[in-house]
Amino acid sequence: MARRGSRLSTALIAGLILLFTGGPVLLAFYGSVVPDRILLDPNISILDHGLSFETYRYVFTGELPASYLLEGANRSMISDAARQVPQSLWNSTRIALAAMALNILLGAPAAYVFARYAFPGKKASFMFIILSPLVPTTALVVPIYMLMQSLGLIGSIYGIILVHTAQALPFTVLILSVFFRKIPAELFEAAVLDRCTGLQGFLRIALPLALPSIGATGLFAFMLSYSEYIFSLVLSGEARSRPVSVVMAALARNTDVSWSLLNTSIFIAIIPSLVLVVLVWRFVVEGLLAGSVKG
Repeated sequence: MARRGSRLSTALIAGLILLFTGGPVLLAFYGSVVPDRILLDPNISILDHGLSFETYRYVFTGELPASYLLEGANRSMISDAARQVPQSLWNSTRIALAAMALNILLGAPAAYVFARYAFPGKKASFMFIILSPLVPTTALVVPIYMLMQSLGLIGSIYGIILVHTAQALPFTVLILSVFFRKIPAELFEAAVLDRCTGLQGFLRIALPLALPSIGATGLFAFMLSYSEYIFSLVLSGEARSRPVSVVMAALARNTDVSWSLLNTSIFIAIIPSLVLVVLVWRFVVEGLLAGSVKG
């Protein structure tokens, strides 16, 4: 009985967590396929009218929903900002993937050096990297804007990529350095006896063992870049280079916008994050866990 009660409590807690995390996504999808006249009127049932994907068609093709072609329809509920969602989604995906890749390429070797080697200024440089996120973002907006302007990167996604990489890099270095310190030194000593260089020890021993942590830090860098707003707004410039966070903020500021259109844009903006989470869990974490069990 005690074991059965434990299983029920575990299932209940897991269900609550799933509802808390997945509920907003499901609500956004529901709101995107239900027209406003049904969503806001309790006397009309979705079962009588069925689902509608007109707002998705408008976002990707610009074709107005049929209800807004009628005479007297409130056209202000259809925001042009929603038409920018596909391009901004592509911009954000490229920016976040590039920031994630740069964080792994730069952060993993840096963390390995901090964890395994002693050199002059190690403690001071490590503390500088780790404490740098404590500087308020608002204090950095003007200096970074002037720097990017001098480099000619205003209105380019490359400037946003550099800033987002710098924002997530301290976290990457901290997490991976902690993991690298926990790897037994005997493994690296055996590698030295086998005539492995320091680089070979990193690539053949440290890197494979750190894949779960690398996956987690990479996912964090992606999420941080994908949702970042202030620097994206300041550095993006024209509409063609705006990330999705900037476009969604512009869409949300329109108090007359259709709820169905707003939910459609929200659900479309969530898709890249969901895909990345599934891929990281499926091909990195589960694969390593299965390999460790077999071993």
